[in-house]
Amino acid sequence: MNVHTERLVIESQGAFIRVRRPAYWLYVGCLAFGLIGLGRVLSPDYDDIAGALWASIGVNAVLAIVFLWILARLDLFEREPVTVRAAAMCWGGLAAVSFAMIANNAALVVLADLAGTGWARTWGPAIAGPVNEEWIKILGVVLLVLIVREHFDRSIDGLIYGALVGLGFQVVENLTYAINFAVINPNSDLSGSMSVTVTRVLVAGPWSHPLYTGTAGLGIAYFVTQHRRPLRVRAGVAAGLFLLSVAMHALWNLPITPALSSWLTVPLTYGKGLIILALFFVLYHLAARAEWRWFVTTMSDQSEAVVTTEDLTTMRSLRSRRRARNEAARQWGKRAAHLHGRLQREQVNLATLLAREQRRGADGGEEAPDVAAVKRNIAAIRAELSEVRTAA
Repeated sequence: MNVHTERLVIESQGAFIRVRRPAYWLYVGCLAFGLIGLGRVLSPDYDDIAGALWASIGVNAVLAIVFLWILARLDLFEREPVTVRAAAMCWGGLAAVSFAMIANNAALVVLADLAGTGWARTWGPAIAGPVNEEWIKILGVVLLVLIVREHFDRSIDGLIYGALVGLGFQVVENLTYAINFAVINPNSDLSGSMSVTVTRVLVAGPWSHPLYTGTAGLGIAYFVTQHRRPLRVRAGVAAGLFLLSVAMHALWNLPITPALSSWLTVPLTYGKGLIILALFFVLYHLAARAEWRWFVTTMSDQSEAVVTTEDLTTMRSLRSRRRARNEAARQWGKRAAHLHGRLQREQVNLATLLAREQRRGADGGEEAPDVAAVKRNIAAIRAELSEVRTAA
C-alpha cells in the first residue's frame, strides 16, 4: 500500500524571475555582458579545438555533478529551488568569470609595471586572483539576496548559494584554461586541454572556488538573517568571513619555490588544500549545528502526532537519520524504513513552511493550506507506519 501525499505550491514560490526588482535587471545585464565576453574568448579558436573543448566539458561536468551531490547533502533542512541554484551557478560561470578576466589582466599589468614581469608572473595569481575574484563572486550572492530574499532564511543558505556561485566559476574557469592550453600546445589540442583540465580537477578541485565563495556567502547570509545580533557584530562576521575567503584563495595560489624537490612540493601543495578544506568544514559544522537548533525551535510547539522528541534528536544529521531508518528496517522491515524516510522529509517540509509563516507574521499560519497539507501527509504516513509495525 502506497501512502498518498499532497503537495501544494504557492504561486511564484521558488521563482527567480522578478521583473519589478532592479537587482534582477542588473543581474541579467551582467550575465549578458559575461556571455559576450566569453563568446569573444571562445569563438576565434572554436573550429580548431572543438574536440578538446568538449572533452574538457565532459570532465568538468563530472566535477559539477559531484559537487552538486555534496552540496545537496550539506543542506540538511531545506532544498533550495532549482531556478535559484541555477541562477547562482550562472552568475559564477558567466558574469563573474568574464569580469574577473578583465580585472585580473589589468591587475597583472599594474603589478608588472611596479615590480617587473617575472615578479608579476610568480606572485600575481596570489594577489590579483583572490582580491579581484572573491568580491566579484560574492556580488552574485548579494544580488540573489536582493532578488529572492525569501530564500535566505538562515546562515547556511548563504554557504550553499555561495558554493554554487563558486562551482559555476570553477567549471567555466577550467574551460578557459582548457581553451588556452589547447591553442598553445605544440603537439595536440586534446593533450593540451586534458592535461590542464585533469590537473585543475584532481589537484585544485576539492578545495577551490566553491569553498572560498561558500565561506564568504555564509557571512552575507549571517548579516541578513541574524537580526537579533547587533549590527556591528553581523557586519564584523560578514567582513571577517569575506577576508577569510580571500585568504583561503591566496593560500592556494601562493607559489611554492621551484628550488624544493618534488617530494616536498606535493605534500606542501596538498597541505595547503587540506588547511582550506578543514577551515571550510569547521564553518559548515557551526552552521549545521545552528540549522538543527532552528529545526528544534521551529518544531518544538508541534504535537507528538507531528514530531516526537525522538524525531527531533534523530533529525540532527544525515547520519542520525540514516541510523533511525536502519533501525526501523531491522525491527519492522524495509517498508517501515521507507516510511520513516518519507516522514523525515515531510517534517523538514513542515519546518520550512512554518518558518515562512513566522517570517510573514501572519496569524493562523498553522492553518495555511500548504502547512495543513503537510500535516495531513504526516498523519497518513504515521498511520501506515503503525499498521506496518503491528503486522511485523
